Amino acid sequence: MGSLEELQCLQGHSDRVWQVSWSPSGDMLASCGGDRTVRIWRHDAANPERWLCTAILEDTHSRTIRSACWSPCGRFLATASFDRTTAVWQHQGGVWEVVAMLEGHESEVKEVAWNPNGGMLATCSRDKTVWLWEVQPGHEYEVVDVKHGHSQDVKTVRWHPLGEVLVSASYDDTIKLWVEEDDEWVCAQTLAEPGVGHASTVWEVAFDAVGERMVSCSDDCTLKIWGCCRADSGEQQWTLLSTLSGFHDRTIFSVDWSKQGLIASGCADNAIRIFGQEGGGEQDQVDSAAATPGVWGLFMQQDSSRRPATGSSSDKASSSSDSGVATFRLLSTRQPAHPLDVNCVRWHPTDPTLLASAGDDCCIKLWRWHAAPT
Repeated sequence: MGSLEELQCLQGHSDRVWQVSWSPSGDMLASCGGDRTVRIWRHDAANPERWLCTAILEDTHSRTIRSACWSPCGRFLATASFDRTTAVWQHQGGVWEVVAMLEGHESEVKEVAWNPNGGMLATCSRDKTVWLWEVQPGHEYEVVDVKHGHSQDVKTVRWHPLGEVLVSASYDDTIKLWVEEDDEWVCAQTLAEPGVGHASTVWEVAFDAVGERMVSCSDDCTLKIWGCCRADSGEQQWTLLSTLSGFHDRTIFSVDWSKQGLIASGCADNAIRIFGQEGGGEQDQVDSAAATPGVWGLFMQQDSSRRPATGSSSDKASSSSDSGVATFRLLSTRQPAHPLDVNCVRWHPTDPTLLASAGDDCCIKLWRWHAAPT
């Protein structure tokens, strides 16, 4: 099993904190919330174990800031707001300034995400759309596509680690995978099959270290693990590998997958839960996946006889197949992690034992994961 040790509670926001985001190198943490500010946290020079607020980004958004995302180079931070705009901030010489304001959504912008090479941004909104923006010289951002595939509020957008697939999830209970074809982004697949897809709002998705699998969380109180296999037609299709149910009894708002293969979830029941895979190490999965080039080559090649795994109310997700589909078990529950809803959980990009969380209590917390001795 294992345990989460609370290292520090970062205070300063005056309203709920919606999201936290680590910079690519992990030397900075951005937080954003209902107080219309973004706070930048860094190590205390006098005490590297402590984090301090070193900058407050304000007076740009007029309503709640729902999402913050670092560019891959770490010099830019994009923030999405309920005021229908997305701001792009530049950090240079210790000074933060807004270098672009992206406008066009008709309602609240719920999330913003940079693609892995930093050449594109994706945003999603309560207006049911997903927008794709291409970075141009001189801090210009050109709209290259607007997708209307969802029938309700789009909660999240997330890029595959190789950048060739964009995932969106919605209040319409679906997950959509978008790929570029002939200068247009098209929906390659919708994960919504009755009995397989989520039964309620999908709040967030996350990929494992190499993009081999994806985890989603939902208002239906389940986590779902997805992988990709080759259909009879030869096309690659995402399929359900496991459903983790019986662990949460309220909405799961956030999920993240660490580089060591641990899944963290944040829930409306004030808890953070950690799940781990049984059998096989994450490094084995990385080595195996990396042997095949191309975005689809990184996904597991599954036998067509494999059936989805099903969850239970015990500490383990059990598979209905004996063909080697990975199963996951609950390793730890920290409850309460926050006195109110846990809105976001994010693993550190280089320290796989460090986790940040954000809550309705206006606080950010830093946690250390301690694996149980073997």
